[in-house]
Order: sequence, then C-alpha cells, then structure tokens
Amino acid sequence: MENTKKTYLLAQGKEANGRIGILLLVMLLLLAGAWPGKAQGSGAAASGQSNAQEAQAEERFRVEVREVQIPFSVFDDDENLVLDIKKDDFQVFENGVAQEIQYFSPPTNLPLRFGILIDTSSSARQRLKFEKEAAMQFGYYVLAHSKDHQGFLMTFDHGPDVIQDYTVNPDDLTMALDQLEAAGGTALLDAIVAACEKNLQSAPGPGIPRRVLVIFSDGEDNMSKNSLRQAIDVALRADVRVFAVSSNGYGQNAPGEEVLKKLVEETNGKLYTPLNDIPSAAFATGYISKGQIAESQNSVYKEGTGQYSSELAMSLTRALESIGHELTNQYAIGYIPKAQALDGSFRNVEIRTRRKNTEIRAKKGYYAVPQGSALQPPVATP
Repeated sequence: MENTKKTYLLAQGKEANGRIGILLLVMLLLLAGAWPGKAQGSGAAASGQSNAQEAQAEERFRVEVREVQIPFSVFDDDENLVLDIKKDDFQVFENGVAQEIQYFSPPTNLPLRFGILIDTSSSARQRLKFEKEAAMQFGYYVLAHSKDHQGFLMTFDHGPDVIQDYTVNPDDLTMALDQLEAAGGTALLDAIVAACEKNLQSAPGPGIPRRVLVIFSDGEDNMSKNSLRQAIDVALRADVRVFAVSSNGYGQNAPGEEVLKKLVEETNGKLYTPLNDIPSAAFATGYISKGQIAESQNSVYKEGTGQYSSELAMSLTRALESIGHELTNQYAIGYIPKAQALDGSFRNVEIRTRRKNTEIRAKKGYYAVPQGSALQPPVATP
C-alpha cells in the first residue's frame, strides 16, 4: 500500500513538472518572439525595407501604367442617339497619335456622379420656381434609371452651399429643393470650382464613375474670385462635363448666356434654353404684340395659360429628358496611353467613327497628373 502511494505521488510530481516545463517553454517562446534582439531587429528592418520597396514598386506600376477611360455619346444629324456602333468602327487618338483600345462598352447606363447647381441669388428670385422644378425633374429622371447613380445639390448666391450631399433617393433632392429661397449676390464661377474640387473630384465609388455638373442659372456673375478660364480648367482637371439649363426667357437681354455657352463648349457638355424656344406660342397668345413677353410670362408657374404655358412645360421636359437620355446611354472606351509621362500637360483625346453623318460628344482630353493629385486652378491672366 505504501509503495503504491509512493508510485502515485511520483507520477503526479512528474506530471506537474511536465506541465511546468511546457508552460516555461511557451513563455520562453513568447518572450523570444517579442524581445527586440539584434538579429531579430535586423530581420524586421530588412523585412520592412523589402515591404517598402514592394509598395513603391506597386505604386509606380499603378501610377505609370494607367488606363484612360472615355465615356462618349454618338448622335445623328437629327440629334438622335446612335446606339448600334461596334468597337471595330471606332478609333481613338491622343495628341494625334493612334491608341490601342483595351476596353470597350456598348451604350449602357454607366455609374454617374452628378451635381445640381442652383442659382439662389437675388437676381434669380423670379426664376427660382422654374429652376427648382427643372432640377426636381432631372433628379427623378436620372436617379430612377439606376441604383448606381448618385447626385448632390448645391446652391450659390454670394458663395456655394451644399444643401444635399450625395444620395440615390430623388426624394432627398426634392425635399431640399422645396426649402430654397433667393437672396444675396451671384458667384457662379466660384460655385463651379467648389463643386468640382470638393464634391465631384472625390465622388464615391466603386470604380471610376462619370462626373457631370448640371447648372440651372441665367449665367450672371458679379462676385466670383475665379475667372471663367479658371473654372473651365478646374472642371477639365476634375474630368467633369458641364451641362446648363438657362433660365433666360424669350426676348430677354441675357449676357450671362455667353458664359454658359463657353462652359459647356469647353467641357463638351450642352446648353439648353427651354424658355427661349417658344416664339410660336408667344405670337399665338398675343404676348409679344401686347408687350407682355416679360420675365413673369416666361415661367410655367406665373402668368399665362393655355398654349403658352403648355409649350413652356413641354420645352422644359424635352430639354431635361435630352440630358438624362444622353447620360444614361453612353459608350465607353479605355486605353493605356503610349505617352506615360505624368508631366501635368493636357492631352487632347479624339474619338472617331467610320459611321457617316454622326457626331461624337466626349471630353476633349485630360491632364496627365497622378491620380488623386490636388486640383490647382491656373493663375488668372489679364
């Protein structure tokens, strides 16, 4: 019995010693892994250097071998979209040099990030209802076509103000538009720069969405610090196409419309003048002969009934549907430019098609700068 007891105690002791040994071994291994010894420190430094070199190589590859993506639209002589052209019928040139098309997408509803820019200055007070209704229609048209589209609302008077951040819900835009009131000066060009730099340039993904700014304004500006040339260049650097819906009415003196024309021409957008395309109704209702073709008659919500206001509404709807239809039915071409130097220069891009009697609308080019570079408007020239 005594021997059995001794044997049992001896076994228990060996088991305990074994557990202690295992525990000590684990502790030593943990300490060895955490202890900043010289040999291990050298290894960590070498590993860190290797990782840094790999990251730099990866960054160089990402920046230097980049793909330029060009969304574009094709129109026939009657301003109808042409949607049946194949990849082999297109060519793309950069600074006059033919490029190999790496990617091609037929007309589809590509992801879109758009900003609506509304003039809420004092001079726009009588036209604000028109602008609000037009913006509501546009927001519903585009956002209802795809869950991949997102839009924001910005107003401007003496300065820009984001009223509604990016949203996929057109009701969000409508509620924000309902609250708008007119007051203050007019800084249109500063608002364009702000919209491109702060919102469209950093538009949420995924992928590389198209960027569009839709302006509802008469084009007047009396407070901007930025020039027209600066606003255009910032839009180009941010890869933004500018569309404009003029709130100028038929027969009005509208010097600001030249500003809108220049903006859309340089960024390859388009200007729509729904209130300026209705002389038949104006003559039919006698507004012109009675001297009543004033600003108040150029609004769907003001004076005027019957044929006149009916054509006003139809003209506005056609303009907005035209913008929306183009933006939701675009081709896309991608290529890796043969000139890879990121020297900050502007690269002219031209897309051609073998299809006769067609017009291609696309951005005119891009600035060769690293992705994510800050936008710097050029110094204004006299």
